[in-house]
Amino acid sequence: MIRLDVWLTLPSGEDLRAGTLIAADPDPVNGALHGQFRYSSKYLEKSQSFPLDPLHLPLSKEIFNADRPYAGVHGVFEDSLPDDWGRKLMARLRNLSRNAQRVPQLLQLMGNHGLGALSYVEEGRPELKINRVSSRHLQELALLADKFEQEPATVADDEFSLLLQAGSSPGGARPKALVEDKQGSYLAKFSSIKDQLDVVSLEAAAMELARKAGIETAETRVMPLGSKKCLLVKRFDFNDAGGGRNHLLSMQSLLKADGYYNAGYQDLAQVIKHISANPGEDLLRLYRQMVFNVMIGNTDDHLKNFLMLHDDKGWRLSLAFDLVPNIGFNREHVLNIGNSPISPTCETLLLEAKQFGIRRQQAVEIVNKIHETVSDWSSVFTENGVPEKDAERIGVDINMRLAKTK
Repeated sequence: MIRLDVWLTLPSGEDLRAGTLIAADPDPVNGALHGQFRYSSKYLEKSQSFPLDPLHLPLSKEIFNADRPYAGVHGVFEDSLPDDWGRKLMARLRNLSRNAQRVPQLLQLMGNHGLGALSYVEEGRPELKINRVSSRHLQELALLADKFEQEPATVADDEFSLLLQAGSSPGGARPKALVEDKQGSYLAKFSSIKDQLDVVSLEAAAMELARKAGIETAETRVMPLGSKKCLLVKRFDFNDAGGGRNHLLSMQSLLKADGYYNAGYQDLAQVIKHISANPGEDLLRLYRQMVFNVMIGNTDDHLKNFLMLHDDKGWRLSLAFDLVPNIGFNREHVLNIGNSPISPTCETLLLEAKQFGIRRQQAVEIVNKIHETVSDWSSVFTENGVPEKDAERIGVDINMRLAKTK
């Protein structure tokens, strides 16, 4: 059995023991994991307290069963864990067998180095100071990430310590690291040896196009690293001004969508209506992002790429991130638009606006604005250093989508 105290760090930097997480050993017959969470009585009495998951963990003295036999914990806690890349690093450093890489065990090992505002300790208070890696090490980290992708066993222990210290975050299997400089904390996204396109430049260009289209996005900038480069994405779970953190919760956890799921933007809209402190504004932001994803071809629009953030004002849709053109040349989106994952027509986008509480005329204005902006993709790609051959390949897909939504 694993027993962990769950601590919440507020934007001010104050930390509160939110409750206790318990995960039993795997069922000897089917390997299922059974876990529970209970808020601490002192947390429930605090004026700053709020539910860690407003849909599935309301503030209450009761014991909440996880009801997730594969993970063994509620989704909000698994949201703290790194993505596939980060989990590989954890497994390599500690020589973890497959049976030792279950979610409760990884939370136990991760402590306070996860995404968001939660920390996990077996007893006592967490050490909230994190030794973040300086952006001066970016070139070294990029080389180590490349080396780890090709031949993990050749990475020396001292090299690996730096790579692991830089950590990772939820959202995919690409090489990345957490770094900081005088301007704040960033997620550094490197190229992968598996890339057939310049994904770093393509993502930088897509994020810039999104900003021009009126999408509220995370701050990004490209950093040259010798013959390579990386994309720095400003972290919005760290409150650099107050020294604290902002709690994050993925739409995947809010919708309890485990394994293969069939979900659409309508489902995200319903969640926003239920928990957002400003649902009208957040629904507009989500609608704009959906329209942009359709036109740019961001087919990898999975539920982990949509987060609700809790700050002093309550729950709000986070800034947009991971906006990448259709580098996999997929026909379908992960999320449905209307009743289908296939790239929709303009009329489908306008009809879908009803689910967001948006009037047709306003939807027309949004669609036209984004269409006009994305139509200028070629010049934005050039400004962001996308190679001509990559722009040509991706451009065919974008132009097809623009023609369909005109």
